[in-house]
Parts: sequence; C-alpha cells; structure tokens
Amino acid sequence: MNNRPEIELKRERDFSDVFNASFAFLSQEIKRLTRVVGMYAGVPVIIAIIMSAYYTQDTFSTVFQVMSGTNASTIPDPMLIFLTIVISFLATIFLAGLIPAYMGEYEEKGKNGFGPEDVWKRFARHFGAIIGFSILGSIIVTVGFFLLIIPGIYLSVPMAFLLFVKVIEDKSLGDTFSRCFQLVRNNWWITFGIIILAYIIISIVSWLFSVPALIVGGIQGFLVGTGEQDAIHTDSLAFILTTVISGLGQYILYPVLYIIIAFQYYSLREQKDRDTLMGKVSAINEEE
Repeated sequence: MNNRPEIELKRERDFSDVFNASFAFLSQEIKRLTRVVGMYAGVPVIIAIIMSAYYTQDTFSTVFQVMSGTNASTIPDPMLIFLTIVISFLATIFLAGLIPAYMGEYEEKGKNGFGPEDVWKRFARHFGAIIGFSILGSIIVTVGFFLLIIPGIYLSVPMAFLLFVKVIEDKSLGDTFSRCFQLVRNNWWITFGIIILAYIIISIVSWLFSVPALIVGGIQGFLVGTGEQDAIHTDSLAFILTTVISGLGQYILYPVLYIIIAFQYYSLREQKDRDTLMGKVSAINEEE
C-alpha cells in the first residue's frame, strides 16, 4: 500500500509546477505504472524494438555495401520497413492510450482505488477510438505542416490532448476536437513551451541510450571503409544489442512525456472548467 499523500490532478499549475507534479507522480506511481505498461504494452513494445533493431541493421548493411561498391539494393527490404512501421505504431498506440486510461482511473478512484485491470478495461473500451483519433490527429498535423509549417506547429499543441479528452472525458469526435482547442485557448504558448521542454528532456536522455549503438555503428563503418571488414557480412550482435537498448530507452521514456502532457491537460481543464462554473454562477446571480 502506498502511504504517500495523493497527488491532486485537477489543479491549476504554472510552468514549473507542471514538471514538479509530473515527476512527483512518477516517483509515487512508478511501480504500478511500470506493471501496467509491462503487462499490456510489453509485448508490442518488445516486438517493435526487435523489428526496429533488424531494420536499422538492414539499413546500415545496405549503406556499407554502397560505400564499398558492392552490388546491392539501394534500399532496405520494403516488407521489413512496412512491418517495422506497423508494429512501432501499434506499440506507440498502447503507450499513448494506457497513460490517459491510468490517469482517468487515478482521478476517479484515487491512488489506492484501482489496479492494472481497471486501467486495461478503460483502455480496451476506447481502443478503436484511440487508434482512429491518433491517425486522424496525425493527418491533421501533417497537413498543417504541409501548409507552410506554422499551421502544423499550431495544431500539434491542441492535438497533444486528443487522447486525454477522449479516454478521460469520453466525448464524441466533434466534442473531443472542440474541447482540445478550448483547453489551449489563451494558453497556447505556455502549453507549447511545456511540450517543447518535455521533448527536449526526453530527447537528451533518449540520445544517451543511443550512444552505444552510434559507437558500434561508427566502428563498423570505419572497418568497412578501410576494407578490414566485408560489407556483405556486417551482421553484428553487438550492433543489434545496442540498438535494442536504444529502442528500449526510447519506449521507456514515452510514458514520461505523456504524463507531463497529462498534468498540463489537468491544469488547463481546471482553469477552463472553473471559469465556466464561475460564469454560470455569475449568470444566475444576475438573473436573481
């Protein structure tokens, strides 16, 4: 039983408080959160990591063969690329959907009132919507980036809350999108800053996990370039293992990013809902 005081989710927070609350929440919930992610997202994540490792190995092998002048295809195996994209998307969907489901259970039942199976039930109930909304949100942001980039940057901020609104508030498609834009209204810049800083932190730590793979890949490239290693036989257990470590680090850090976004979601939600409530109270008082 966790004896730490329950963290209040629905509370308006400033820039630094969002990060402080996020890391306090991670510290408090790390064991149960790890269990949830491991139980329900572990298999797709592990498969995605292995597929990504072999894709990276295949890509480097192709590059090395081109470097050495060996006759080879200029692109990796297309089927491997397709499977890697599909499995990686599925793994990301599980992580992106489980965190809002976890937060929703924590909000409704308190920190000691739910278990992993409750998170799974909420996630499973919205699984189709999680996939559909993720694809639709990605398309909207991508189209925005094609429209001179700036629209894509603007749209990416409200779209960050898409799954939180759907999974936690259980709104319809139109209401979910409307709610996302309502949340960031007059708070776009601070939300953008929080998301960017979160991405920077995650990227730096993720890069540290990638260092071993970069070193091994660099050594292999040097050996092929100097003719000391056959470009056709560049399969390396060391490279595959370090690439797996790199991928594992990336997926481990995804929940951290989503939890930071979750606390900004709750901060904006408290601000907007409180303002709406106060407006209704004022309207009632004026009528009287």
